[in-house]
This record gives sequence, C-alpha cells and structure tokens, in this order.
Amino acid sequence: MSFFNELKRRNVVKVGVAYAVATWILLQLTDVVAEILQLPEWAPKLILLILVVGFVPALIFAWAFEMTPEGIKREKDVDRSESITPNTGRKLNYMITGLLAVGMAYFIWEARFQDKDTSATVDAQPSIAEQSVSAETSPAEATAKPADDAFSTEKSIAVLPFTNRSPNADDAYFTDGVHDDLLTQLAKIEAFSVISRTSVLEYRDTAKNLKEIGEELGVANIMEGSVQRAGNRVRINVQLIDANSDEHLWAEIYDRQLTTENLFDIQSEIAQAIAGALHATLSDTEIANVADIPTENVEAYELYLQGKRFALGETEIGFDTSVELYREALKLDPNFKLAWIGLAQAYINNYWSYGGNPADRDKTREAIDKARAIDPDFPELYMAEGFYHYWGLLDYDVAIENLDKAIAQMPGNAEAHMWKGWASRRAGYWDQAVESMQKAIKLNPRIVINLIEMGQTLKYIGRYEEALAITEQAYKIDPDSYWAKTYLARTLLLVTGDIDRANTLVIGAQHTNDPAFMEPYWDLKVIAGEYEAALQFAQTWKPEWEINRSAIKLKEHFIAETLLIMGRKAEAREQALAALDRLAVMEKQLPADYRILEAKLRSHAILGERQKVAELSSQYLSAKPADEVAQIVDTSRLAHSYALAGMISECVEALDRLLAGPGNINLTWLQLNPYFNGIREEPEFTAMLERHK
Repeated sequence: MSFFNELKRRNVVKVGVAYAVATWILLQLTDVVAEILQLPEWAPKLILLILVVGFVPALIFAWAFEMTPEGIKREKDVDRSESITPNTGRKLNYMITGLLAVGMAYFIWEARFQDKDTSATVDAQPSIAEQSVSAETSPAEATAKPADDAFSTEKSIAVLPFTNRSPNADDAYFTDGVHDDLLTQLAKIEAFSVISRTSVLEYRDTAKNLKEIGEELGVANIMEGSVQRAGNRVRINVQLIDANSDEHLWAEIYDRQLTTENLFDIQSEIAQAIAGALHATLSDTEIANVADIPTENVEAYELYLQGKRFALGETEIGFDTSVELYREALKLDPNFKLAWIGLAQAYINNYWSYGGNPADRDKTREAIDKARAIDPDFPELYMAEGFYHYWGLLDYDVAIENLDKAIAQMPGNAEAHMWKGWASRRAGYWDQAVESMQKAIKLNPRIVINLIEMGQTLKYIGRYEEALAITEQAYKIDPDSYWAKTYLARTLLLVTGDIDRANTLVIGAQHTNDPAFMEPYWDLKVIAGEYEAALQFAQTWKPEWEINRSAIKLKEHFIAETLLIMGRKAEAREQALAALDRLAVMEKQLPADYRILEAKLRSHAILGERQKVAELSSQYLSAKPADEVAQIVDTSRLAHSYALAGMISECVEALDRLLAGPGNINLTWLQLNPYFNGIREEPEFTAMLERHK
C-alpha cells in the first residue's frame, strides 16, 4: 500500500482538513471576543501560535493512533480486520461538513451584517444608531438646520465626539485631541462640508438617534468612533453612517504602533476613505495637506494636545497652563510648528481677554514668526496671523487678508469664516460680513454666540425681522444661555417692543455675575417704567462689574440716571459728583484712557454741563480706536449723554446717523426709551422722527 493511501486509510488527511477549518472558525470567534472583552493584543496572536504549533501533533496523533470500540489504541496494535477507520472517516466527513457550514454562515454574516455590528463588538456598547428613536421632534429642528441645501448634500459630515476606550480615563484629552485633529484635517478638503467641533460636542453621550442628529445639524452622514491607547499601541475605530437610513457606508479599525507618523497617516487614510465612500476626489494638494506630520515626537504631541484642552478654558489659569504645556512641547521639538501656533493663540487670547498686556501681544508676534520660519505657508499660521491683527493690532483689513489665506487651505473651517465675518463687520464690509457668518453657521450651526453675532450684524444693517428670527433660533438651541436670553430681550425691544417677554427673559439671565448681562436688566427696568426696581438694583451694583475692556460703568452712574429720570435731580447730582471723585482717583491708574473720558462725559451729562460734555466727547472720539462697529456704539452712547444733558441738536444729529444706518436703534426703540423724555417734544426731535418714518 502506498504512503498516500495509508494516510487516507488512517484518516490523517481528513483530520488535517477538519483541524484547519476548525482553526479558521476559532480564530474568527477569537477576534470578535477579543474586541468585546478588550483583550490585550497579544492574546489572539498567542492563540494563533498555539493552533499552528498543534497542527503537526494532530497529524502525528492521527497517524499513530486509532479509535476503537475499546478506546484509543496505537495503530500497530489494532488488527486490520477489526479496524473501524471507515466509520471514523464518515464521522470526520460529517464534522468537516458541519464546520464548513458554520464557516460559510460566518462568512455571509461578516459580508452582509458586520458593519452594523461594529460599534457593538468593538465598543462594547450600542451605537447611537442602535438607540431608540425619539418620537418627539427636537425644539431646534426647524430653525437649527442650515438654510443652504449645499450643506445637506451627500458629502456633508458630522464627526461625533470619539469615545475614550483607553484603560486610563485621564487619556480623554488624547481621544479629544485625535478627534479635533481629524476635524481640522477634514476641513482642508473642499468637497466635504464638515460640522465643526463645537457644534458636535453637545452630542457626546447623547440619547438622540442618528436621524435626529443629522436633521439638527443638517448633514447626510455621521461618523462615530473610539480611541484606545495601551502602552505603545493605539487603536482607532471609525464608522461612517448614512444619517437618514442608518446604513453603514464604511468602517475600519486602525491598530498601529503609537507614533505621530501613524496617527497622522490614519487621519489621512480616513479622509481618503471617506472621499471614496462619498464619491469625492481629493486633489494632490489636499492629500498632501492632510498627510502633513507636524512633529515626530509623541511626547511633544501629547503635551500639545493637553495644551489645547486648557486653551479652550475661559479662565486666566487655563491660558497660563496651556502656555506652560506648549513650551514643554517645544523643548522636546523646537520645530513643532503647531505648538508655536498654539502658543501664539494662547498669548493673543490672554492679551484680549485679561487686561491687554502689550507683552502678551509681543510674545504672540514672536511665536508666529517662529512658526513661519519652520513653514511659511500653512493654514494654522494664517489663522494665527488673522487673530493677531484682529485682536492685537485692530488692523481688520490685514486680518481679513490672512483669514482668506487660511480659508483657501481650510475651506471647511468654521472658525476662519466667523472671524472673517467679525473682521469684515469691523471694517464696514457689511455684505461680506453677513456672507462669512452664514458660512460659519452652516459649518457650526449649534453655536449660540455665532447666531447672536449674526443677529447683531443684521440689526446693524436694518434687517430686523431676520435678526429676531436668528436670535430666537439661538434661544431655542440653548434656552438656559445668558447670552441668548439677554440678546433676544434686546432684539425684541428693538423689533417688536414686547417689554413683557423681554422682562421675563432678562430676569432669567440675571443670576450671572457678568456686567454684560447686568446692565440690560437695569436698562429694561428703566424702559418698562419700573424705576424703583431699577434704582434698587443699581444700588447693588458690584465693584467687579465696573470696569471692562470697552467702558467704565460706575454704580453711581446707574443710580444717578435712574434718579434723574424719576425727577430727583438733586440726588442725581450728588451721585454724579461722587462718580467724578472716583474717576479722578482711577485716572491716576489709567492715564489717557478713553474709558475714563467716556465715564467723565457721562457724569457731566447728568450734571447738565453741556460745554464740558462737548469738550469731552471730542476728546473721547479722538482717543478711542475707531472702526465701524465702535462708531455705532460710540454714537449711541453720545446720543444718550446728549439727551441727558439737554443738547438737542447734538443728540438729533447722532440719532440721525444711527437711523440712516448702519446703526443699533430704530423708531420703536426711541419711543420706548425714557432717556429721551426730556427732549421728546422738541421740534428738532419730532422732525427727526418724521424723517425716518
């Protein structure tokens, strides 16, 4: 008998086939179980090694031993006439057939259904897509959707916050950083409309299903993902889902050694995979941009991500911490251009938000120059230049020029569009401002402050109904927002004169300690004729509310103006004189400060000292940095002071300019405002009202 025939007789071939099929099935099951239980990466590899090593012993066993009715015996001890190897062979045939059936079933499941189970097997929790659909329509559904259909096409994407699957919960900053960087990279691709980070953050751990989220954000596709870091390995799981049908368009698990090259390679691969899934073509420049590796030092990159997290805070401590982390990153990699940009943005934020220290502005310039020396042409550099010229130098044309360069490389960056809108507004390019803000809102539709600023811009150019609609939209998105309540109240007074609803809104915002919200509360009480309530509130005005970047708002002024409107002129005079005494002390600390001039002007207006008001108003306008928005605000403040001082011609001239536009008042507001009661019957004033009817 030949050797091959002997192998067949002893069922060695069948044992080998059965072993191979069973091994394949076992490895597939191991891969699934490993993901669910988050087993270490070496576990599946160890199982594979054991199975491979066991193959040869299994064949040797089949050759050397035989199954008999009395149990397992050595083959040489079994009489050929009593051998049951044919029966054993038939049983092996059944086993092989059964294993092949199981294998085929698994293959079909993997091909047709695995995409829909990805998040359940990898993330060990149901995806948002698997959660129950709410029967209740979102309150912002009708208003929060972008108006332009171009942002609801098949290439619109919202990347939801990634889930941190790392054993260490403190690694959340790393997960958030990877998510943020991916959004930044996707924003560089013109074909995509990618919703910005700040709009998707509210959907972290949300109970809303994908269809609801897609409708609220105005997108066709949603990406979910998770990040798991363990030792020197990182695993990133992502899946792209049709928001309307819940169909998985693409999914992938990236399991790589933790290096910055691998991290940014993954981001590049994701971008190109999305392009393929959505039938988009990336240019060579776009591919190069998303593949850019800013640093090869992993530790420096992690410090940078931590710095970004603290930079997003709204405290001086947060900014200080971010500066320290960026500098630590730069010690490890002095050529880390994004860390230099992060440092520049931290300094310019600190300059604008906390005191205007020229040293912070100088450090901003230094950091930008360091980044430019490394790479003179990358989008984040132009963004930083835009911030620097906007906040640091008040040079809005140069700011716009740099922001345009950033947008050319990052057309989907909402922040760049919004900043361009703000700068355009300051420069008086009103149509451009509206257009840029519209683009920003389409990319970041759930950010209350952006909607409010758009409303403010529309008010300036007299588009009152649109301003009210978008401010209502902001309030619907976040009814607890102090900003939304306050600005909606102001807009209601301007557009509809609805004092009752405005009163309710402002009372709801009153418990914050920001003077930006406190002054509207006092102002509304005055407009509503609730003078005693306004006076009582003015008497509680806190010292920390008195000085901000644009004005000095003394307690005595609010008390005095309330008393003056109430006809208690002698008491008002006492308060105005007390304010001047305080300002004389403050002036020693803030010499040549335009805010001091405006506050003194306000005091003399209450005193009715017209010559002094005229003198100080001229000084004030000469000393204050001028732009289109500032001119509107200044003109409004001067009209207020002129009215208190009884300077009719000057007041009418200022109001004429505001009513002709751009401005921040209209006839409804004038009719409600008691500051003008003293001159309301004057012929010049009534003639001005007639001109603008």
